[in-house]
Amino acid sequence: MVVKILHDRQEVYEFLKDKSRYDYLYEFYDLEERNWENVICYGLLDGKEIKQIAMLLIDYDIPVLLAASYQEGMYSVELLKNIKIFLPSHFYTHIDKETLDSVFISNHITNLQEYMNMGLEDSGLYHTESKAVRLGYEHIGDIRSLMAESYPEAGLYDRMIKLGRNFGIYSGSKLVSFAGIHAYSEEHQVAAVAHVTTHPEFRRQGFAEMVIGSLIKDLQGDIQYIGLNVKTDNIHAINCYKKLGFKEFGRFVACEVSQ
Repeated sequence: MVVKILHDRQEVYEFLKDKSRYDYLYEFYDLEERNWENVICYGLLDGKEIKQIAMLLIDYDIPVLLAASYQEGMYSVELLKNIKIFLPSHFYTHIDKETLDSVFISNHITNLQEYMNMGLEDSGLYHTESKAVRLGYEHIGDIRSLMAESYPEAGLYDRMIKLGRNFGIYSGSKLVSFAGIHAYSEEHQVAAVAHVTTHPEFRRQGFAEMVIGSLIKDLQGDIQYIGLNVKTDNIHAINCYKKLGFKEFGRFVACEVSQ
């Protein structure tokens, strides 16, 4: 087998097209032409057949390596062993645990968390009347203030907020609940729900269901595959997502790696 950089978006799409959109939301998003210039895509090939890919995204504050394998783990291990020398000295990654343990040194790994991918399978489950309103970039100050209080580790990206696919609930003039997106591609029909949070003083009132439900309804006119990832120990959030019609797909670990 050989490893090479894959420059052709269509070639990568052919590898991904029959795989679960819910497991590969971000890979499909980064296949868009406007994103592709910020992607280095490595492929493991047997002849002309792609066996595994890993995408390095270079337009974030810290480089991001998408390398989770939901099928043939041995191909992922072989690919990562071959490209390890070319990876940045410090990066964030979505990866499977087998590959992480086989390729990288354990004491060079920090902030390790296990996640599950979830996908919307039954959108008819949400019926609650919503208090949520659409938010645009003009509300960025309110959004950042809420995140600082209730979800400080969230990575907000202006280009996503500017799409206007954001919903929130106000109590007076204070934004107290929010849901937005972290990836959106009409070309590949994927969207990733993200940054779902409610201020600690306003939790257990159904606000998360309202903002997510409003976001789902808004996305459905344009997007077929609406998914998300959630920490596997966040049982409350998982139950909320299931109530709204999401089901579990693959699992991966996320962490930072230093070399």
